Amino acid sequence: MKEKFYPLEASEDYLRFWFESKSQGHAIAKSIEFVMIGIDTYNLAFGDMDEKGDLDDLVVSNNGDMPKVIATVVQAIIVFSRVYPNSRIYFTGSSPARTRLYRAVLDREIDSWSALFDIQGVVKGKPYPFERCVAYEGFLINRKKE
Repeated sequence: MKEKFYPLEASEDYLRFWFESKSQGHAIAKSIEFVMIGIDTYNLAFGDMDEKGDLDDLVVSNNGDMPKVIATVVQAIIVFSRVYPNSRIYFTGSSPARTRLYRAVLDREIDSWSALFDIQGVVKGKPYPFERCVAYEGFLINRKKE
């Protein structure tokens, strides 16, 4: 991904990252979290931080910087997968529209990401090698062995 990304801060264990989405003088605090859901499998969640500092993945902030935000999430995935190289990352959208957005990003970026990651699409709970333009319910990514 050749998009610019925001600077990231990480928790000590690299399971949580923070950054600010900035647009026209408006800053929105964002969070990216990796939560273990199985043996060496983590769920990726990201969204705005609410007033309590909790992640809200349902809010639509429309800050006009979606490509930069997605590029920042990709950077967090790269860092996480470097620290946890044997782990898989599962993600899906909080709505069907967001899942389609993630698929569209993967469709566009698969050639550049496939050098670093194995990417699978999930259909009815089963992973399959990622193919462009296929409707998936979620995605699994793991870092290729170096």
